[in-house]
Amino acid sequence: MPSSRSILQKTNSTNQNKMTEEQQDRAVPANTTAKISVEKIGLKAGLITCGALIMYFMIMISFDFMYSAIAWGMNFIILLTGIVLAYRYYRTKTNTTTIDYMPGLLLGGITTAVSVFLFMIFEYIFFTQADGALVLLRDNILFMGEEVTPTRAAAATMIEGISSGVIISFAMMQYFRAGIRVAFKRQALAGS
Repeated sequence: MPSSRSILQKTNSTNQNKMTEEQQDRAVPANTTAKISVEKIGLKAGLITCGALIMYFMIMISFDFMYSAIAWGMNFIILLTGIVLAYRYYRTKTNTTTIDYMPGLLLGGITTAVSVFLFMIFEYIFFTQADGALVLLRDNILFMGEEVTPTRAAAATMIEGISSGVIISFAMMQYFRAGIRVAFKRQALAGS
């Protein structure tokens, strides 16, 4: 009859072999069986996108573009770029030409939520510390001349960012889900 110590040692060595196999599986760059985390990619992309939004916000402050609605529209372009790059990074990591619909929407949603929420917190802190900056927002169309508070500015940014991110995610999934580039290549080869 084997002792409990020998059974425990066999179990531990088996678990160590499994962990080693998993670690080796993830270490091979072209291995498609390795688990790719949509959440982790979305978090990284969201943090990078938030950093870009904050840098652009500081540029807007420096060059006195706070009153321009067109300058605020650039946030949409930055968010679009962040989501598209997240989709492209995910597609290269999984070595596929398409992205499944639900993981793609989840990736876009996580990227949007992380970037917009952190940017909203930054904007709220900035406006609570710099009272004079809110005066520049008074003529913005969104606030229609009403009193602008840091909470209202942050809430407006969150609503605008989340709605933009959802629209971008839905629109871009039509492209990344269908693998349009692959379809065009097949059509071009068939026509040749």
